[in-house]
Amino acid sequence: MGFFSAGITTALALFCTFLFAGGVFAAPHELHGGWDSESPYQYKKTLPSGITALTGLDIEIMRALCKKAGFRVIFEKIPWTENLEKVREGRFDFGLAVTPEESRHQWAWFTVPYRKESIVAFKRKDADLNWGSGQPLDNLRHFLEGGGKVAVPRGFFFGPAVEALITAKAFEGQILGAGDYGEALGMVLSNRADLFLSDHLSGPCAAWQAGTLDRIEEMPGVLFETDLSIMLSKKSCTSTELAALNESLMSMLEEGEIDGIARQYLVPRLLLITLRDRWFKLLEIIGTVAFAISGVIIARRERYDVVGAVVLASLPALGGGIMRDLISGRSPVGIIETSYLFLMVLGTVFVGFLFFLARDLWGKTGRPPKSSSGDGSFRWASAQGILNISDAIGLSTFTVIGVMVAVEQHCEPLWLWGPVFAALTGAGGGILRDVLRAQADIPSLKGTLYPEIAILWGFVYSVAIISQGSILELSSIFWLTLGVLAGIVTTRVVVLHLGLRCPFLGATRY
Repeated sequence: MGFFSAGITTALALFCTFLFAGGVFAAPHELHGGWDSESPYQYKKTLPSGITALTGLDIEIMRALCKKAGFRVIFEKIPWTENLEKVREGRFDFGLAVTPEESRHQWAWFTVPYRKESIVAFKRKDADLNWGSGQPLDNLRHFLEGGGKVAVPRGFFFGPAVEALITAKAFEGQILGAGDYGEALGMVLSNRADLFLSDHLSGPCAAWQAGTLDRIEEMPGVLFETDLSIMLSKKSCTSTELAALNESLMSMLEEGEIDGIARQYLVPRLLLITLRDRWFKLLEIIGTVAFAISGVIIARRERYDVVGAVVLASLPALGGGIMRDLISGRSPVGIIETSYLFLMVLGTVFVGFLFFLARDLWGKTGRPPKSSSGDGSFRWASAQGILNISDAIGLSTFTVIGVMVAVEQHCEPLWLWGPVFAALTGAGGGILRDVLRAQADIPSLKGTLYPEIAILWGFVYSVAIISQGSILELSSIFWLTLGVLAGIVTTRVVVLHLGLRCPFLGATRY
């Protein structure tokens, strides 16, 4: 009986070995490679649960690619120079975002390109450098000949022409090696170097993370532009594996999966950098205060107390954003991260309280003048005109923020949820306020065009982001955002001036 049991056990073991090692249920082949901190391509972010997770454009593309090709991918944190050496020796299988330069073909295979890289130079904003107005490479050469110092991250390939300059013996003491883009940035900010070379997005992202984005400036012109591929070690990987990855990668490119991943993991980072710049924060504050003032005026007119005034001021300024975050599952809710906006609302209510108190004491009581919006009497120089302009600025900034949250929360399709979140952020709080007041004629829904403007421009902004895909750049995000902001403000002013109303259900009342 024991012999029979032992035989059954041995047969089962051999059968399982066949299934999992070379048969039906063979385990997926593992690809082992390195990553190094380079936002927005490879970085760790903290999840709402407090756990840190590896993400970024390159990381997510590699994960999706390996899943499609039937491989299991393992990432290990390691400096880029060591990653290259391990791939050369066959101890690592792959490297991400690599320029397929000629010398690397001796020991590595390269997949078809999956994104592009542009190399530019950055300086301190307050530095007056002699850069010139010619070709970028000529400008760099003349700058080095003039004694300028350049910080260069080690292990990165900046193109043959740039490499010839930074490795020339004549400039040996002027080229300062750095471990990564963050260290190169630090050398420039500490005056140890005049310029640093970087990918056009990695440098600004490093500065943004360090809180110094407003201290650097990109030099005119691109020094080097190249296609980037995934590099496979010839010692640890086979041509069959390369073919499988190439087939899957070409399929992803053709089906738009790469652009979709870029929209999910690259665009939110670029939008955050743009939307957290000082100029945008100023517009956000102006709009928040304008929305809060409208609540204070209503509270005064309808004889609410101070707490009621805070509620009526907070709802249009913050309520739409809170509803948007709850619907999208955003955590933490945005107002928790931008508590200064709530402080601005409280400050507006306090100032309004003092203003009306002084007005009453001086005997100048009376209701505020009626709004001129919608009656064709819009005036630029009046107090109401200034409030309307500020309100238009608020609508524009909150519209952009609504689309940004839709992108950040991966709400697809973006052309649908972008406009919805734009209208919810820009006009949802005002609607909440009027519902709370039990007002029969809600101005945002029965009056002049307002949420319709947010929907229209939110759609334009969303479609523009979709059309750019993986080629979206920080500069294009800036100009696109600025154009949408200007378009919303202009549209709102025209609507006020002409007294336009939504004709959808007609003008007849029953």
